[in-house]
Amino acid sequence: MYGMVTRQKEPKQDMTPLKPVSRTTLVEQVAHQVLRMISEGRWKVGEKLPSESELCRGFHVGRSTLREALKSLAFAGMLRMRAGEGTYVAEGPSGILGRVFAPGLLKTEKDMNDLFEARRVLEGGAAALCAERATEEDLQNLERLAKELQLYPSDPAGRDQELDVAFHLAMVAACKNEILAHLLGAIRHLLREAVAKSRQLPGSHQLACDQHLEIVQALKERNPRKARRAIHRHLWSFQRAYEILAHAPKSEPEAQDHEVRQAQESRA
Repeated sequence: MYGMVTRQKEPKQDMTPLKPVSRTTLVEQVAHQVLRMISEGRWKVGEKLPSESELCRGFHVGRSTLREALKSLAFAGMLRMRAGEGTYVAEGPSGILGRVFAPGLLKTEKDMNDLFEARRVLEGGAAALCAERATEEDLQNLERLAKELQLYPSDPAGRDQELDVAFHLAMVAACKNEILAHLLGAIRHLLREAVAKSRQLPGSHQLACDQHLEIVQALKERNPRKARRAIHRHLWSFQRAYEILAHAPKSEPEAQDHEVRQAQESRA
């Protein structure tokens, strides 16, 4: 019924020539197939998706994989999950994609991936150091910023975006490495733009609030490994949403417009 997702198999030694191994996970494969079916009109905006059991059978995956894929699509604004009712198609990919990759310095998927890759390297290490070196005053400040962010779910003045960026800058500053703090400070404008664009994703504010508090908890436990994982999970949640949107199937006119826009941006 649906396209079967594929699990990676270890290549046999006598297989020649070897083919490139797909880097997509089962979750991403399911998400992309659901998006394709929405784009092809199989499920229309406002329509309810089949039950979890039917989707699991169709995709040949377990419930945990399916639920993670659906949650990713819901976070990206493609689906709306209603407790006790089911999952509904919320919007086609093109509308949100146009808002997320709007004019700015972060114009393409590669721009976003480069930023998040750099942040995982920089902030992951800083979080581990912060767990060891942050003072009690530092931790209290981070907790204050995380809790204050909850007070601004939708602020036209952008206070929520300022608090979001301030949290990340404060965490790196608390690791007591001036070079790391300087490096993140140098791309502060990119952080602000990424946060602003993430607000186009439904539920992004609440997810940021929850994950900031998880990071603070790991730091308060003085657990470097847990702190590193928490910041990586936080950054990856948003990066995956952007990747899902960028890889969403497009109609022919949308694909042509996308190619023209990419060509114009590459010349800019």
